[in-house]
Amino acid sequence: MVELKNITKTYNPKKANEFTALKNVSLTINDGEMTAIIGRSGAGKSTLLHILACIDNYQSGEYRIDDTLVKKLSERELARIRGEKIGMVMQDFALVEDFSALENVMLPLDFARKKKSNRRDLALGALSSVGLVELAKKPVSKLSGGQKQRVAIARAIVNEPSLILADEPTGALDTKTSAEIMDVFKRLNDEGKTIVIVTHDPNVAKQCERVVEISDGEIV
Repeated sequence: MVELKNITKTYNPKKANEFTALKNVSLTINDGEMTAIIGRSGAGKSTLLHILACIDNYQSGEYRIDDTLVKKLSERELARIRGEKIGMVMQDFALVEDFSALENVMLPLDFARKKKSNRRDLALGALSSVGLVELAKKPVSKLSGGQKQRVAIARAIVNEPSLILADEPTGALDTKTSAEIMDVFKRLNDEGKTIVIVTHDPNVAKQCERVVEISDGEIV
């Protein structure tokens, strides 16, 4: 379970360009939920996602993931949580273009705290789960946008995280491909994954069982 209590995040505190991106945000996401976070550009969606991903810190409040208080963790402990509990999917895919699909999916396994001897098999299994195993050896630069996003999802799930965070995962895709990617997320959710999707697309949001709207750094 993910739990936020009165989270406040301010950029450049006590400076002329100080900006409070989140104001006393409280949110609970139960295991197995598929949640959309919506709001206008600058509303605080991505900031919230980065805090959930243990990438960004916050000034006040509490963030717990599986009853672990994130604020008190060292950078090494945060890295462990990111590696074991959280999978990230980005709008721009964030893949290594010169690598094959398989090599991209294997990357998180290379950096895992506990090295696994069956890295290739795990990566092939992740690609199979997103319907892309037949393109495992193909360079990412030769893949379509939808195929790249499937590789990105496979990379996000290869360590079998319990929480998948997606930042505008369909933003660079056409309508048909977006629908296919959402089908992948829904299937992963059916398999028990907790999924949080930041989106500006109402068609994406309505496919999630829960929608959380943020406006000016606050949950509406």
